[in-house]
Amino acid sequence: MIITIHHKKQQGVSLVGAIFIMVALAAVGIAMVTLNSTTTTTSALNVQQSRAYFSAISGSEWAIARIAANDNNYATNNDSCSGVDGQLFVVDQFDWRFTCSSTCNSAASCCHSLADCQLSPRVSEVTVTASDGGIGETYRVSRTIQVTVSYDGS
Repeated sequence: MIITIHHKKQQGVSLVGAIFIMVALAAVGIAMVTLNSTTTTTSALNVQQSRAYFSAISGSEWAIARIAANDNNYATNNDSCSGVDGQLFVVDQFDWRFTCSSTCNSAASCCHSLADCQLSPRVSEVTVTASDGGIGETYRVSRTIQVTVSYDGS
């Protein structure tokens, strides 16, 4: 009597291994592309935030110059914030928004001579916001600078 033993052939094992390796490599590739995209976006936002900061500083310098010009006319001007408060400019894609308040908001509280200004200087506070992008947008950047300007007539 002859006994025949049949061995089951193991076919396709290497195919399953190859598919597993391909899926694993694809997952690693997708993760690398996502990480690279996130890093690039973060770097671009950092640059935009720096640009917004320096844009706000430029806006504050404009406001200081405008307030200084108003205060140099202390004999006729009762509003240090004239032409500054409520202004809106678009400069190099950034929206500049200004708010300004001053101790000199009426004829009674303003110094009208050099001696008056030295005894009681005018003080103006300015807030400048430079922003790019709409509220709620992913790539919105905004920086705010607050400055205090004091004029004593000198």
